[in-house]
Amino acid sequence: MSDLDRIEEVLQQYNPVEIQEENSDSSTAVGSGLSRSAAGQAGYGAQDVEREKVIPLPEEELKVGKRAAETVKHIRTYVVEEPVQKDVRLRDERTIIERRPATGAATGQPMEREYEVRELHEEPVVQKDVRAREELVVRKEATERTERIDDTVKKTKADIDKSGR
Repeated sequence: MSDLDRIEEVLQQYNPVEIQEENSDSSTAVGSGLSRSAAGQAGYGAQDVEREKVIPLPEEELKVGKRAAETVKHIRTYVVEEPVQKDVRLRDERTIIERRPATGAATGQPMEREYEVRELHEEPVVQKDVRAREELVVRKEATERTERIDDTVKKTKADIDKSGR
């Protein structure tokens, strides 16, 4: 492939609007999508006036910024029941009534009477007190870190043949 063909191919790939190139015998419109013969028929013959076209060579630049991303921590408290056991000593009284023969002389007259004998019984009493055993302390700490970003950017380059052809 000749250098001229390579230049035509590169220019057609990037599709410039119009570029005119002068050779020693004839001129050719390159990059306009026209063949040499079609360019000659379109009136692009040799001219004394030079035309200039600018071919941009764009490139990408990597810009790295930052944004805030939020995460949420949820704290839920709940109640569980645990069985507990405690021993307590209780006292019970029991009345014992027995009959036995009298040992002394009778005093007074027979009459109706009622006697009352009380027994004491201890029962457990349960009371629950609420106390602070433990607490949660919630705080935030901020740290900074450096993170390396690896990416690619595109750059347009041009090879120009300086051999004179």
